[in-house]
Amino acid sequence: MRIEILDGHRNIGGNKIRVVDSENDAFLLDFGLNFSRWGEFFEEFLNPRPGKIVQDLLKLNAIPRLNVYRRDLFDGKFEDPVNYSFLFLSHAHADHTGMVGLVDEKIPLLMTGETLAVMNASVKTTNTSVLTQLDGKKRRKASEKDQENGIRSDLTVSPGRSKNAERLVRCVSFPKKTELDSYRTVDMNSLWKDELFVEPVYHSVIGAAGLVAKVDGFWLAYTGDFRTGPETPEEERYWLDTLGEKRLSLSLRTSRFFESLKDKRPLVLIVEGTRVTREENVENTEKDVFENAMEVFRKTKNLILVDFPIRHLERLFTFLKVCMENNRKLTLMPKDYAYLIEMGRVEPLWKLSEEEKSHIRVYHPGKVSYINLEKEALLLAKSEGILIPPDEINHSPGEYTLVAGYWDFPHILDLDEKVLNGAVYIHSTSEAYTEEQEIDAKRFMNWLRYFNITPLGIKENGGKVVFTKEFHASGHVSPKNLKAILDDLKPDYIVPVHTLNPDWFVQNWGKKVLLEDVIVL
Repeated sequence: MRIEILDGHRNIGGNKIRVVDSENDAFLLDFGLNFSRWGEFFEEFLNPRPGKIVQDLLKLNAIPRLNVYRRDLFDGKFEDPVNYSFLFLSHAHADHTGMVGLVDEKIPLLMTGETLAVMNASVKTTNTSVLTQLDGKKRRKASEKDQENGIRSDLTVSPGRSKNAERLVRCVSFPKKTELDSYRTVDMNSLWKDELFVEPVYHSVIGAAGLVAKVDGFWLAYTGDFRTGPETPEEERYWLDTLGEKRLSLSLRTSRFFESLKDKRPLVLIVEGTRVTREENVENTEKDVFENAMEVFRKTKNLILVDFPIRHLERLFTFLKVCMENNRKLTLMPKDYAYLIEMGRVEPLWKLSEEEKSHIRVYHPGKVSYINLEKEALLLAKSEGILIPPDEINHSPGEYTLVAGYWDFPHILDLDEKVLNGAVYIHSTSEAYTEEQEIDAKRFMNWLRYFNITPLGIKENGGKVVFTKEFHASGHVSPKNLKAILDDLKPDYIVPVHTLNPDWFVQNWGKKVLLEDVIVL
């Protein structure tokens, strides 16, 4: 067995891992966007050219030289005598799935149905990007007519509205039976020659999972990204009584994943180590987020604005529960409502109950155009009678909690200044990690200051923006809990990825830890 860390080694994110057996059959583990590498060359308004996107990224060494790319994007070939059985996508974060649009549609994508739902909603509520394209139309070579209009012959072009365009139909596979339009489903049991299973883990995005496969006599397990849930029977009881059975079951997914590995020997564990370099004074869980939010809601009679990454649907359910306990309506933007709709289609477990639905509203923003699922969500909300105009919030601001982040704030300009004056904003997402994000955070504070909105979870101190994190819980396992898990599991080999400090693993487990880019066992 050969394990190749193509990306994500000594780096957080951008995971691309290839596992090859003795017969040159292989599978891939994630195909993410390496943000640090990407930022060396690109930014919001500087991007690779769609007509030569694979060639551009290959020349910048931003993607591996493998025969895994869509033929409508790239017709080159490499010395790569490997048969690709599938690509496993651990969860719907861009640093793990952000380049999947480049991958040959004939290579089956293995993931949970929840992950596909989140990816679908993300792709179909934003402008189309080749990098993340899941379905739709293939690109084509520039025609003679295109060339007459000045387009070079070596470029690919979008087919536009052409009815004759070839469709991009991907193969997808799930741990349990799921049938979806626009995709060709493949039985997971047919993907690999030996034992293979997918086990969900607990992460900040619902649908995260790890993969376990038998390869050349070894058991290989890949964790993806994960965190731990309640650690004592008392904590489990609290989750059950306060947040409900679905949330408790979700929070226990990681422990079940590692429990499933205990009889697998010899075991090679490819494991994340995001937080082993971070010095953190705060160790919040979703329980803490809930309790801290409850305290604010009980004391606040004004409008509450809250910001969290909408693809983190568990956080949405946390604030929905808080709203239900405080007789408020959680009010979503149409694009955010699309995530709930898509998740309910794919995984009935997350469909809203009638009581939950009674506390959901959808804000009607001042937009003149909507994208795909966003428009569908808006029209559905209208037919359901839950689409509300700004004036409804102006009339009774204390009855609503509006989900609005940085990019949504222009839409609050439709609310009365007297409603915004004294409103509360809760920052329930991660801190700024890059210089650009720090600039955005300072700009966002201007909005809050201008309208006299009280910020919580974020503040200004000496001209800097400080993230106080009482309304946020990390999606990654702490060093303490990671050490306890690995000490208990005792894998034969440990391959750290998604970390800036692989030496932490060596300090704890010595020669069991394999740090090479290419590992042969």
